[in-house]
Amino acid sequence: TGVQDLVTGLGLPYGVGLDVTGGKLYWSDIGTHKIQRANLDGTGLQDLVTGLGTPYTLALDVAGGKVYWPDRTAGKIQRANLDGTGANQSFITGAGNPIGVAVDGQHVHWSNYGTNTIGRANLDGGSPNQAFISGANSPLSVAVDGLRVYWTNFGIGTIGRANLDGSAVSQAFIGAAGVVGVAVDGQRIYWTSQTL
Repeated sequence: TGVQDLVTGLGLPYGVGLDVTGGKLYWSDIGTHKIQRANLDGTGLQDLVTGLGTPYTLALDVAGGKVYWPDRTAGKIQRANLDGTGANQSFITGAGNPIGVAVDGQHVHWSNYGTNTIGRANLDGGSPNQAFISGANSPLSVAVDGLRVYWTNFGIGTIGRANLDGSAVSQAFIGAAGVVGVAVDGQRIYWTSQTL
């Protein structure tokens, strides 16, 4: 009960993901330029992938055995096996200025802060579409559920959404001042906001 520090001495941890079945906690660290993981109780710290640029967030595809992250410095979407092996730091190139990433079992989606778009590709990296959804406004975070893709429009303080095929785009599905992060569980939408 209460707040507990699980892992200390990190650089600047940013994105986080849970593999409850595998008993692991994953995070990206933009201070040390790594993808790391530990057991859910904080023990067993491991460096999975090192020498990265700016891995802001990450997304887990536990069923597929992969972890994905955008490297904003390199303009790429990258991935590795959940144990850090098989790292592909050129998985999707030319992704612009990616910050957020999400997977839905068939596709990887990312927010492109630089071009105000949401990109999408197959989970094998095929058929990349850098502007799958256009007209976002400084998108930071992206999330998916079984029906839709959601993103934060940090520039105008809204949450946008569209169908998974890119249709029915709404840039102001929810007004949320200073919106930064977004998550969905199929029935509810959660978001974080900050006041500048």
